[in-house]
Amino acid sequence: MAQSNLIAIDLAKNIFQVAQLKGNKLKFNKPMKREPMFELLAKAEGSKVVMEACGSAQHIARKALSLGHDVMLLPPKFVKAFRQGQKTDANDVLAIASASQAYNVKPCKIMTVEEQTLQSLNQARTLVDKQKTQLSNQIRGLLLEFGVVINQGDAALTQAVPDILEDAENALPIALKQALAVSYDLYKTQCAAKAQLHKQVEAITKQNDSCQRLM
Repeated sequence: MAQSNLIAIDLAKNIFQVAQLKGNKLKFNKPMKREPMFELLAKAEGSKVVMEACGSAQHIARKALSLGHDVMLLPPKFVKAFRQGQKTDANDVLAIASASQAYNVKPCKIMTVEEQTLQSLNQARTLVDKQKTQLSNQIRGLLLEFGVVINQGDAALTQAVPDILEDAENALPIALKQALAVSYDLYKTQCAAKAQLHKQVEAITKQNDSCQRLM
């Protein structure tokens, strides 16, 4: 592999800023669309491909690895110190190139598809759990304003709310019951989603040793 060949990429959704250096000499620094960028990586001799560890970095890193390149993901905070001049795409990509050659750089991990899937599922599960808790608190808070107290815990909520909604003699306004019914349906949906995500996380973790180390 030609260690002197360096390709730095400033990531974006559609238009990437790409700089190529050979022997510390800048060959080009220009914006490129996604497909031309991948064509460049496919045609380039074995290079050191560097980018910040941010959105879409893992996918592009795996793609570059599959094309025979050495890939380095850099912490964005580390790269920031190497930027010179105004914050522009052209300056940002040169900062990435410079940061990758620093003696004290500590690259971020490049994840496998399985590892990234596990990370995504955990993020989804965390969001669902947060939304479930918010709905639970909302339901309890609304009922408390009308003098109805529900004990803590999912079991207490799922046992009490259906009875409250069906009780025609509890003097709760119909409009309130309708709003509570909507929130409770959403709450049950999030409970089911959390359980499903938990099963998926367990299944992936059991099948992959590297995923077990992430847990």
